[in-house]
Amino acid sequence: MKNFSKISKGAILILLCGLLLAACSGGAPATPTTDPNMLFTQVAETVMVSITQTAVAMPTNTPVPTDTPIPTPIPIPTQDMSAYPTIAPIPGSTYPTATVQHYGNAAQWYGQSPADGQTYKAYQKFTFHGCMRNIGDTIWNTNFYLKYVSGPNLWNVDSWRVGNTVKPGGVWCWDFNPGTMPGTKGANTTRIYFYSDKNQFMGEVYFYYIVSG
Repeated sequence: MKNFSKISKGAILILLCGLLLAACSGGAPATPTTDPNMLFTQVAETVMVSITQTAVAMPTNTPVPTDTPIPTPIPIPTQDMSAYPTIAPIPGSTYPTATVQHYGNAAQWYGQSPADGQTYKAYQKFTFHGCMRNIGDTIWNTNFYLKYVSGPNLWNVDSWRVGNTVKPGGVWCWDFNPGTMPGTKGANTTRIYFYSDKNQFMGEVYFYYIVSG
C-alpha cells in the first residue's frame, strides 16, 4: 500500500506537470513580428508605381522652335555727286532735285529758258535754251539725239544730235535755232523726246506756252 501510494503520488505529480505544460503550450498563439526590411521594400515599390503613373498621365512638352537669325544686309556704296562738274543756273528756269546715279543710259531734265507758262504774241520769234544731265554710267556721244514728237513744231526741225561727248554727271545744253510762235491763239505744248545711240527712250522735253494773238 505504501508503495502504491508513493507510485500514485508520483504519477499524480507527473500528470499535473504535464497538464501545466499543456496549458502553457495550448494558449493563444503569439502575434508574429513584422520584418522592417520587408515593410520598407513594399513602401518603396508603392511610391515608384505612383510616380510612374503620374509621369504617363502628364502631356509631353513640345519644344519651342528657335527664331531664324535675319542676315545683315550688305551696305550699297553711294555715289558722290559732288565730284561731278556743275553749270551756272539758267535765268528764269527751274531745276530738278538731285537723284541717285543709275546704271546704263539715264538722263535727267536739267532746266530751260524761257520757263513754261509764259505768254507770247502770234508769230513771235524766241530762242529756246535747254539742258539734260547724264545720271547714268555711260558716255553720251554724238549718236544721242532729241526728236520732235507732238504739238506745234516751232523750229521746223525733226531732230537734234548731241554736239559732243558727255561723261556721267556731266550736263549737255543746247540752243535751238530761233523759233516762231504759231499764229493760233490759245495754250499749246510742244513735246520732244531724248533717245540714246541705240534708240532707247531716255526722257522728255516739253515746252508749255500761251499765244495771245
